[in-house]
Amino acid sequence: MKPVKLVLMATAILCLTFVVTAQGPQNGQPQQGQPQADPDRIEAAHSELLNAKDKAAEASKLTEAVAPALPGAAASTAPIPRKNFIDEHIFGRIEKDNIPHAPLASDEEFLRRAYVDAIGFAPTPEKIRSFVADTDPNKRDKLIDSLIGTEEFADQWAYYYGELFRTRASQFHYWTKTWLKVDRPYNEVFSDMVTPVTKNSRGLPTALTFYDAVGQTASRDGAFTDRNNYRGLNRLDWVDGITTEIGRVFLGLSIECFSCHNGAGHTDSFNMFLGSRKRTDFWQQSAFLGKMRSIGSSDGSGRNFYGEQALLDDLVPGYNTGDDWPYYTPAEGRFPRDGKAYEPAFIMTGEKPKPGEDPRKALGRILPSHIQFSRAAVNNIWAKLMVVGLVEPIDGFDPMRLDPKNPPPKPWTLQPANPELLQALAEDFQKNNYSIQHVIKTVMKSNAYQLSTSFRGEWKITYIPYFSRRFVRVLTPPEAVDMVAQATDLPFQIKDVRNGNNRAMPMEQPFSYVSQLYDPLVVRGNANTASRDPGSEQLAIYAFLGAYYQAERTTPPVDKNVATPVQAMMMMTSPLVNKRIKAEGDTRVAKLLKAGKSDDQVIEELFLGTLSRKPRTDEVDVAKRVIAKDRTTGFEDIQWALLNTTEFLVNH
Repeated sequence: MKPVKLVLMATAILCLTFVVTAQGPQNGQPQQGQPQADPDRIEAAHSELLNAKDKAAEASKLTEAVAPALPGAAASTAPIPRKNFIDEHIFGRIEKDNIPHAPLASDEEFLRRAYVDAIGFAPTPEKIRSFVADTDPNKRDKLIDSLIGTEEFADQWAYYYGELFRTRASQFHYWTKTWLKVDRPYNEVFSDMVTPVTKNSRGLPTALTFYDAVGQTASRDGAFTDRNNYRGLNRLDWVDGITTEIGRVFLGLSIECFSCHNGAGHTDSFNMFLGSRKRTDFWQQSAFLGKMRSIGSSDGSGRNFYGEQALLDDLVPGYNTGDDWPYYTPAEGRFPRDGKAYEPAFIMTGEKPKPGEDPRKALGRILPSHIQFSRAAVNNIWAKLMVVGLVEPIDGFDPMRLDPKNPPPKPWTLQPANPELLQALAEDFQKNNYSIQHVIKTVMKSNAYQLSTSFRGEWKITYIPYFSRRFVRVLTPPEAVDMVAQATDLPFQIKDVRNGNNRAMPMEQPFSYVSQLYDPLVVRGNANTASRDPGSEQLAIYAFLGAYYQAERTTPPVDKNVATPVQAMMMMTSPLVNKRIKAEGDTRVAKLLKAGKSDDQVIEELFLGTLSRKPRTDEVDVAKRVIAKDRTTGFEDIQWALLNTTEFLVNH
């Protein structure tokens, strides 16, 4: 390949560089290893944890950088129709404050966005032609209805919730796919996750990563040779860790901050709610899990409290910080506890279990009935579909600054970008039986979701909270890998190799796309197996997933909406890409050339199959110059260049 002769390729690389360089380090950020200048180091540490980066500003900056390289939509001054209550809140506020906004996305722009968000794939050329030609005014709503609830939808959103829940086991992924597909009420999903007891080491609770006690096992009993020795596990630390994860995932709260100390004097300068909480409040919340214990695995090798192997039951007397016999009691990852016993009380209201009610069942009933559960759930979905949450970070809620009818005292301000909309979404979620599919459809059918990335005139950072344009996002790991295979029309032959008791167990049926596996971690987790097969693509897929931030889910997911040079290098040099651009075998280029298509037809198919739109006249002219000297090599180069465009690498 000779990039110097390809104008189209040079343009693609330039656009990609634009994405990568748009998000350099922010001035004023302390570098790793430098001393912290702030004398109150605890305050600074908590502030960094909860406030994190300004994701909204980062998304705005990325969008501004790449928007010139995107086709966008024709400018329009026409008022945007209001299709549902989301539009009433978004456009009502825009009009009230006289904020400019983007026009509605074109059919092609909307179609690709909706497909990628809903199912993780782009539309086919046939679907694009059909949709654009359709004159039905309700075609966008009908399209959304046709995507939500499909098998592909379940794959796409099970990956999202797998990241949120930090799950790795296949049975949990299948369970997540099932409740998403049948649209099981989310409050019931939560109850299922916190109430089961298992005598099977691969049962549902232990498949949930935050039940994994690896962080609370100690070297003092590292061998675990005595099956009756429970002192290798610090159960109270383990229960507190689970409580922290429940708060983060299902309430959007970073309650770990006051698991070590009272909030006053540490978090009250940036979060009113956390600042008002005491450590005893956290212990009372943990006490809902106070009777739960991990009793290790059933493989006969002694205590094994981690690796998704442990068995669970509820035979401990309760949450006693003075004596948690037979487990190790003193806190190891926190300041010493006070040596008292605590009864369950919900951290938001103080509500306690009913007389005789199992504490975990009480938690499954009490927590989702509180509006904060619904706020956190809809904010997660909004952030997924709109790139930036109404509250950021999604686990940084301040419940004392959310209610527009009860605003906080000055100088505090309301926290959400649109408090009224957040409340309306949460209440609508409750009224519609905690339906995740309902929220997704409501957001996607709004014209707020369907605005273009293009923006006429000067974009100001003060416009961000209005959601007056579409923000772009970097593709997720499975999206990036699968869409390369889809664009080149050459699916994978991935072997599903599952590790059980350190034995590789290959499944007979290969998979065509990473998202169809129970989890993309299967590919990452079998690099050694793949390395023994020189013809396997799994090593290349492994590297590709890592470049797009595929983690091991041992920690909560991080902000991944950042383009990097590693991603650019992967797209330009990975054998995963270069194999698929060739006019050989069953690639898209090979099949188009074998079919005897004209130059114009091949160019159009490559654009539709890769960028989900027809080429512009100037792009056709450039493409024809590329193929003038050598038609076969030229079309290979065009396919490579399209895969490396900004337009392909982000969802817009």
